[in-house]
Amino acid sequence: MVQHTGSVGIDTVTLVAMFVEAVLYGLLIVLSIASTVVLVRKSRLSRNPINKPMIVASVSMFILATVHIAADLQRLLDAFVRHSTDHPGGSKGYLNRVNTPIYVLKSTAYGAQTLVGDAFIIYRLHLVWDGDRRIIIPLLISFIASTGVGIGAVHGFALAAPDDPIFLKDLQHWIVSFFSLTLFTNFTSTTLIASRIWWIHRKTKTIVSGRSVLPAMVVIIESGAIYSACLIILISLYLSGSFTQYIVLDAVTQVIGVVFSLVILRVALGISSETRKTRTGRMTTLAFGGAKSEAMTTEDSEESPVAIFNGS
Repeated sequence: MVQHTGSVGIDTVTLVAMFVEAVLYGLLIVLSIASTVVLVRKSRLSRNPINKPMIVASVSMFILATVHIAADLQRLLDAFVRHSTDHPGGSKGYLNRVNTPIYVLKSTAYGAQTLVGDAFIIYRLHLVWDGDRRIIIPLLISFIASTGVGIGAVHGFALAAPDDPIFLKDLQHWIVSFFSLTLFTNFTSTTLIASRIWWIHRKTKTIVSGRSVLPAMVVIIESGAIYSACLIILISLYLSGSFTQYIVLDAVTQVIGVVFSLVILRVALGISSETRKTRTGRMTTLAFGGAKSEAMTTEDSEESPVAIFNGS
């Protein structure tokens, strides 16, 4: 692949990327605190156990996002302060290197953040589809492949020569494969989750009163669409050989956590939870982001409890 730098150098792009990431990180701090407070408060009010998987995922995403932005800041300081004069090529030469320990660290943080998001969306898919192996196993295979490819990419960075660019063909296979696999995982999972909610809505709309669960489907689609759009843009920029891919790449690490927290807030505050009652039957629990909503379904209904959690 031919590297195309265009009129914007890697030094300028890196500074812009740092600014964008810092803004998103500030947003993530606010949303992470707010979503955690809401989850804890809802748990106390409902006297239900707090949603531990969601808390663990939220904390993990925040830690990885913090590691990533800290690594980016250190990389900037190294490039413009410590090695601006003593490194071949100056700041640009240093920023072009992908084998430095700090670059390997930020890449590891990005990869881990992506895998946490993928793992959680698969977990959510498992709950929504009641553990249907026909649905879950293909996504698990994709997740395992993503993990292996991610490790391969980071290993490739560590072993790269000092003058090897990010667009080196040997690295391209790992990078594009990782981007593509996580895009497949998120797009497919989001589609399956949304279709399941729609199916439940269609099946029960004739026997229930009140509003439907369609707003929940909108939340799921929105969250998946934001992340998928970022990945498509990232893949396009990388394949074009543009340094501007770094702006999107650094932003995505924060976007994963931001979208996750936004969905928690929207569903936990009741924007996507619905209370539905039928004429007669048993209770079915619909849990959106840890906020449970009870619905009466008919005795002959095949619905089992489902839960919809955020994952990209």
